[in-house]
Amino acid sequence: MRKLRARVGLLAIVALGFGLVSCGSDGGTTDTVAVTEETTAAPEETTAAPEVTTEPIKIGVVADLTGPFTLYGTSLARSAELAVDEINAAGGILGRQVELIIEDIATDVAITTDKARKLVESDMVDVVIGPIGSDASDAVFKTVAQDGKTLTIYPETYEGGKCDALFFSTGAVPAQQIRPMLPILQKEYGPKVLLFGADYVWPRRSFEIAKPIIKEIGGEVVGEVYLPLIADDFTELVKAVRTSKPDYIFTLYPAIWGAALKALTDAGVMKGVGVGTTFLGDPDLAGIGAAAAGEYTALPFFTSAKGDGVAAFLSAYSAKFGADQIPSGGESMGAYNAINLYKLAVEAAGSTDDAAVAKAMVGLSFISPTGKVTMEASHHLRQTIQLVRVNDKGVYEHVQSFTDQDSEEGCSL
Repeated sequence: MRKLRARVGLLAIVALGFGLVSCGSDGGTTDTVAVTEETTAAPEETTAAPEVTTEPIKIGVVADLTGPFTLYGTSLARSAELAVDEINAAGGILGRQVELIIEDIATDVAITTDKARKLVESDMVDVVIGPIGSDASDAVFKTVAQDGKTLTIYPETYEGGKCDALFFSTGAVPAQQIRPMLPILQKEYGPKVLLFGADYVWPRRSFEIAKPIIKEIGGEVVGEVYLPLIADDFTELVKAVRTSKPDYIFTLYPAIWGAALKALTDAGVMKGVGVGTTFLGDPDLAGIGAAAAGEYTALPFFTSAKGDGVAAFLSAYSAKFGADQIPSGGESMGAYNAINLYKLAVEAAGSTDDAAVAKAMVGLSFISPTGKVTMEASHHLRQTIQLVRVNDKGVYEHVQSFTDQDSEEGCSL
């Protein structure tokens, strides 16, 4: 794949020598979303003369457009579309238009591997963005970044821990969400917390990160419950709440939290018990409503988020996808920021070469709809985390914005 790109570049240079090729931006602007860009100067050695080609830059997206994570995958893909539309309307990247290739992985790891391999080997994309679940992310990490030697950007909230020269994360990681939220839950409800999650890597590792934070603030873990990602029997959870008597529950049970909450409420064990999550975005909440009153959620984005570009982003999203459509809280802004940071890195590198773009990406900042984001040396994003609370009408109300949250990731490259 890389040899083919090198050959295309060589042909372009030869053509330039005969005066046959020219490129450049038309300097156009877009009025879709009013955001500005801010860059941190890339090291001199990462900046090269711009590539001489008019072929489109290809961005591959692996997203759960069907399956249990459809809501999140759809939001991811749509936000990527929105970012690409804006970039193309403004002249593209290095004078080249951007082609978006979206593959549905159906919340299936085997399909994810196949689709990721297709994007790298057949479509020869320049970067792959996505998916949602941690297992699928592991598959993309191996297939794209490690085996395919292709830049990979993961836009979803995840457990952290990945480290590779060609892997970047624009989603939130546990410490960014947990550290600001848990002290507020403890102050309001008390120190005793029950940890409840789906039985896979994201909840388990997130809770391992939460435990020392809970101890630091004087809290106490009184129980820990894991159930299958899709379940219909919540007897074990109800029993744990009844016997441990927590002051609040910290839950990471994304697919069917509404059913779990209903079981707890029907059992009469939730009186006076608070709830905090780091996954429940606006679309999730729409299916639960007032039953979730009092719940806190910490994510990078909500429709009630504060930020100069929030209203314009929401307006552009609804204009493109429908007035009743709203983006989800983690992967939506993660995908939007990923593509814009990729654009800045390609421009700084003067090339789509994976290693050069990866080197240029570190230290770059972008003014997203909710504020400044910066790519850390760990290849994770320093960003603003929004804390919201469900009111009695079943609607999120903004509580506080926690700006410039360090990922606390230890990746050293």
